[in-house]
Amino acid sequence: MKLNKLIYTSLIAVILSVTACKNGFEEINKPWDKDVAAPVEQLYNGLVSTLVLGWQEQVTYHTWIYPITQQAVTTSNSGYVLANAASELWSNYYLALGNFRLLEKRIEESPNKDKYKNLQAMAKTIMAYKTLKVSEFFGAMPYTEAGRAATEGAAAYRAKYDSQADVFKSALAELKWAVDNFSTSADQISIGGYETFLKGDITQWTKFANSLRLRYALTMSAKDAATATPIITEALAKPLLADGENIAIWPKALNLTLDGRRWSFNSGLFHRMGTTMWSYMSSNDNKDGSGIFDPRCKIFFEPNNAGQWAPYPQNPTTATVGEGGLPYDNIRLTSWATKGAGNLYSPLNYYFAQDQTTIPEPIFTAAEIHFLKAEIYTSGIGATKNLTTAKGEYEKGVTASVNFWTKVAMDSPEWVVSKPTALPSAATITALLTNAKVAFDATNEANALKQIYAQMWVDGFRQPWDVWALKRRTGNLTPMTTVNSAYYDSNFGIYHRLVYPSSEADYNSANWRTATGGADLTSTKTWLEK
Repeated sequence: MKLNKLIYTSLIAVILSVTACKNGFEEINKPWDKDVAAPVEQLYNGLVSTLVLGWQEQVTYHTWIYPITQQAVTTSNSGYVLANAASELWSNYYLALGNFRLLEKRIEESPNKDKYKNLQAMAKTIMAYKTLKVSEFFGAMPYTEAGRAATEGAAAYRAKYDSQADVFKSALAELKWAVDNFSTSADQISIGGYETFLKGDITQWTKFANSLRLRYALTMSAKDAATATPIITEALAKPLLADGENIAIWPKALNLTLDGRRWSFNSGLFHRMGTTMWSYMSSNDNKDGSGIFDPRCKIFFEPNNAGQWAPYPQNPTTATVGEGGLPYDNIRLTSWATKGAGNLYSPLNYYFAQDQTTIPEPIFTAAEIHFLKAEIYTSGIGATKNLTTAKGEYEKGVTASVNFWTKVAMDSPEWVVSKPTALPSAATITALLTNAKVAFDATNEANALKQIYAQMWVDGFRQPWDVWALKRRTGNLTPMTTVNSAYYDSNFGIYHRLVYPSSEADYNSANWRTATGGADLTSTKTWLEK
């Protein structure tokens, strides 16, 4: 990964001064035995750098999580296992947490600590987001006691696990602090160019933190309505991300090259559009694509080697024709049409791999805000139930999603073949919103919720980890084919979480055993799951 000079220098400084990269439990409590000298702006910028997806994360999301969520399909095993991503996620998180703990200590000890509230709120927002994301993967995790070796010494190495319920409550409290303490006061100390993420835009930071409160309070609402409901009500009354305000890793803006994204494609040559996603984007199986009614289909996917639209069976049988070809081979950089004779089914769009400097990796789209509101007004969680209002938010969400993904393609200098030249017309949007598979059912709450989840599922195409969390917390109400479900149940339905890295059992064994009972399994449901 190529980082701009500022991020690169800061991250190296943080790694050299804050980490003694030891094996095992030390990874979650960096370090106690080294002089820690990185200034606060470098510690903060180190947090920003950890928002970039790791290479193992990328390949795992595409190889494993896509078929779990049924947003896409894999036609063969890439050889990469979930444990690889789990270890990388874990190390990335606890490096960041150690930096965060030190940053907060530095601010607390500063004679100007009240002038660092914006910096502290930004750091809390990033860390809360990362904490909630990691907890959705693993469930319980070391949190309250973790990341403190840099400030408290060797005694803090072995950290207990907080329950997932407590992790969510704590992280949501951190987000509330951030929302309540962001300030436009001129006395706030600016870190200038070190604020590489949202460029010091306090209004955007406040909206981002408040939007995260809405997302994760709704996520936990089915399990702890007493805690979640007032948070949802309060978040709705405060500024949220609006249309056009999409939080993402924008590589060009940060002078990044997201070459890890390409590795995920090149290391797993087996990703294809599945029949589940196809059924939500086309009204028929015409190979010429004449049945496609959702503009995002031609952005997310491509025709096969013969120029035909052909979804791969989501749950294949022994009669399914084998698949191969070279849809993600580097030869396509100079010969786009070359997908290999064996490429019989529609692959994921190669431009997502080819363009490593313009296409973003979304964290929170404006469309999601509309969908969250639609869910809230449909179910009456934290607001008065109103399916008419829900319908309006749902339709705004679909429109925002289509416009976002179309503009992503339009803005990509690498995108040439089938490149959109303008946002979809009003007629195109109307045709999508009135299609029988998309049109909101304001007469039936259960149907309406399924439609909302389906569109969150589509919009989150490049956020499969978030869609996996959505699937689990709604009780599998995201789109799922019923064809050959036994195949899915035995191959992908068994995954409910990631297992902890082996270093936890080796070096933090007492706490690990208390949290897992000695049985750390992917089949164990987390607290959030219905």
